[in-house]
Amino acid sequence: MSSTTMAKKNKGKKAADPNETSKLLAAKISQLEQDAAGEKDQEAEIEREVKKATRDLNSLLSTIESPMSRLETVHKKYTELLADMKKLDRDYSKSKKRADQLQKDQDKGKSDLSKSVTMKDKLEKLCRELTKENKKIKDENKKLEDNEKRARLIVNERLDSLLYDIQDVMAAKGNPRSEKVDVDLDEALRAKLKTISEQFDTRDLHYRGLLRSKDSEIQSLASKFEDQRRISEVENNRCRALTSQVSTFSHTEAELRSQLNIYVEKFKQVEDTLNNSNDLFLTFRKEMEEMSKKTKRLEKENHTLNRKHEQTNRNILEMAEERTRNHEELERWRRKCHHLEALCRRMQAQGRGEGLALAEGDDHLEGDDEGTESEYDDDYEDDEEDMSDEDDLEPPPRVDQPPEKPVFGPTPPPNLLEARANGNAVVNGCH
Repeated sequence: MSSTTMAKKNKGKKAADPNETSKLLAAKISQLEQDAAGEKDQEAEIEREVKKATRDLNSLLSTIESPMSRLETVHKKYTELLADMKKLDRDYSKSKKRADQLQKDQDKGKSDLSKSVTMKDKLEKLCRELTKENKKIKDENKKLEDNEKRARLIVNERLDSLLYDIQDVMAAKGNPRSEKVDVDLDEALRAKLKTISEQFDTRDLHYRGLLRSKDSEIQSLASKFEDQRRISEVENNRCRALTSQVSTFSHTEAELRSQLNIYVEKFKQVEDTLNNSNDLFLTFRKEMEEMSKKTKRLEKENHTLNRKHEQTNRNILEMAEERTRNHEELERWRRKCHHLEALCRRMQAQGRGEGLALAEGDDHLEGDDEGTESEYDDDYEDDEEDMSDEDDLEPPPRVDQPPEKPVFGPTPPPNLLEARANGNAVVNGCH
């Protein structure tokens, strides 16, 4: 019967294998389709984020006019992206370590699960063996009880026959011959009953010992069975906990892998953006270097112009000083010229007034001559002192000879005309 049941079970298993394989294949195909759809959605989302970030950066740069501000903005964006990349790298390493730890825990859980499954199989096998042994012991106990019942029935039947024989003997007790026979029979019966009772006691003791040994074996097996049952329950609970933990770990691993894929895509995006930012930064750096060179060149030109300007200012100051000196000199010569003109006019007036002066007294003429001569002498002395002072201070600049000034008033005397023609000759004792 057992062979037929095993064959039926094997047939049922063989018949269920194609259905299970088809279900597993369908589940695997659906899982792969879901993974592919999830990857496509993730790629589309990443592409949208990249486009959005590019638009934001372009709009931000379009609002800035100066290249320095653009460079600062790009540098700031570069530092932010670099910080995000470092953060993502740290998160990636942490998630990778966590995934590795979860993988190790999952492998450990699987190994524990396999151990618990093998232990469960061993315990089930032991339980089956214990049930078989218990059943065998129960059958043996039942057989012993049946044998004991049959032995008791036989003993009871023998005792009943013996009692019947004793009653017959007691009934035939009046005959002395029979009494002698009865005495012998009684002794024989006593000996036989004694042997039977001894055999019964020994058999009873033997059966009791067997029962006690079987009871002790049953108790030990029952205690072992109870211990194994408790162990199997603990292992089953642990197995269920490990299976739930493994399922949780697998679910967490799937989530972490998806998150890791997202982080990898974001890392690639950040890397591309950083490469673009590096190119832009290099172009801005080249422009800044060119601008710095141009600035240095302009600074040199400005320095040269400043020096030229300072030199020009110094020249202008010198020219202004020279101009003031020239003005002073010109004013001095002008004063001298006016003085000379006044002197000449006085001399002309003196020349014109000589005729009138002859009519007056000699005393008055002499006094006037002395006064005029003293005045002329004083004027010439003042002029000579001024000239000597100017010669001591600095050499007089080269002055062109002024043109001959016109003579106003009446015609001068002939002596004065000759003196002018001869180039300032001695006139009345004056140079």
